[in-house]
Amino acid sequence: MRLLIFLLALMSAFFVSAAPSLDDRETVPAKEISRGLCYFSSNSPFETSKGDCKDKVAKPPSKYDDPHFQHYEDEVNFTAPSGDSAIKWEIGCSNCGFNGSDFVFSTYGYYVPQSLSYECPPEGNPTFTQKIDENLCYDPNNLPDCPAGYHSKAVSKALGSTECVPKECPSAGTGENLASTPMTGGVPFSGGGMYCNDGCAYSVNAEQISSEKYAVGTSQGVACGDKPYDNKKLADEGDTDGCSVATNGEIDIMSCPNSNPTTPEKDPHNNDDSKVGEDDTPEKPKETCADGDAACNLKNVETQIENSSNKIIDNDNELHNKKIDADTKNTQAILNIMESVDTSILLQTSQDERLHAVTVSKYNQLIDAVNGLDVGGGGGGGNGNGNGTGEGDCEGSASDCVPIEGAEISQETINLEQYADKYDDWLPNAELPSEKCIVLTNGKSICLSFQAFILLFQGISGLLVIGALMHSAKIISGAI
Repeated sequence: MRLLIFLLALMSAFFVSAAPSLDDRETVPAKEISRGLCYFSSNSPFETSKGDCKDKVAKPPSKYDDPHFQHYEDEVNFTAPSGDSAIKWEIGCSNCGFNGSDFVFSTYGYYVPQSLSYECPPEGNPTFTQKIDENLCYDPNNLPDCPAGYHSKAVSKALGSTECVPKECPSAGTGENLASTPMTGGVPFSGGGMYCNDGCAYSVNAEQISSEKYAVGTSQGVACGDKPYDNKKLADEGDTDGCSVATNGEIDIMSCPNSNPTTPEKDPHNNDDSKVGEDDTPEKPKETCADGDAACNLKNVETQIENSSNKIIDNDNELHNKKIDADTKNTQAILNIMESVDTSILLQTSQDERLHAVTVSKYNQLIDAVNGLDVGGGGGGGNGNGNGTGEGDCEGSASDCVPIEGAEISQETINLEQYADKYDDWLPNAELPSEKCIVLTNGKSICLSFQAFILLFQGISGLLVIGALMHSAKIISGAI
């Protein structure tokens, strides 16, 4: 039996894969900042960094300090005369020896490290500015998010998990109201097919699409997409047979690799078809008339009138096109406002759903914590005294009612008056001040007594009551 349990546990560990970790980020080694003592020639050691010591110590002789010579260096660890671990550098030259042979120079110093720290960013990786695990750096603007089928990193952390939390999609066959807008990375609903909406797969019929933003879909009960909360069209209606579902042991993800869903072009709303040509009409030339040629002059007048009319038409065409542009701009502004409202509603709805998931998780944690409380055992019976005899309530001290040999129950006497004094000043005092003073612009002040106002209002109220009674008595006597 024990062997069978072991085999089942082994199979479960083999087939169930762990959820992606929230710390899957690209890292590079941090820059080492070493401080220590640099021993150079016969001078006294001085405190500096490893790099500065190397620049001072690891130099070839001046006669070989020429770009013509091909230098190289090796860092060697050794034990200093003081017994400390030290570093020295061997400087070589590949063409400094006899007949261009290798030659190794002796250096006149070494470095004894005393402290080591790390900082970001390291050389060659300027964007890796944040440090992790003391000696590693990462790029805060290039953090990989959780994969498709899971909540995002932020939501997963809010759910109290150190790993990516799977996103629960509606059960297969459930009808859901879907919304999608390009302003949130969505695609418009165009034609039936398989859609990925907020990271879950839905089958949508063409007659269920009310607009490019809203539709009704049937849940497939599986995740989809390339990232958390992805929105895209997976396949056109009739091509959904190429869709398949794969699992990683924890979530099921639908993909349609052989489908090429159509994506409609966005309407530019430019109304260019309503515009007219803006090319200026060329003016007709006038004839040169002889003196007294009335017919020629009349013809020139007609030409001038025609040119003026064409100019007016050209101006009207230009104004017409400008009006079209203005109307288009205003219409686009209204559409943008409506799109912004729809986007706000959609984002708020998505946020509410994720906050609801966080709330449910917190309640589940609270319930688990309550269920895990050890409330201990009790006595026997509804009117039992704790020892199971059911002889009535116990009268006496705690040690008398729970006679445990060698054990004492601690007692604490609480003075309730101290709590009354402690919280006495928490509530505001409801009493009115005796008077209210107002400082005038001339420097004088007028003080009004609230008590006098109260007495005045009480007197007025009394007179009103007496007047009402007298009026009622008059009406009654008149009726008799």
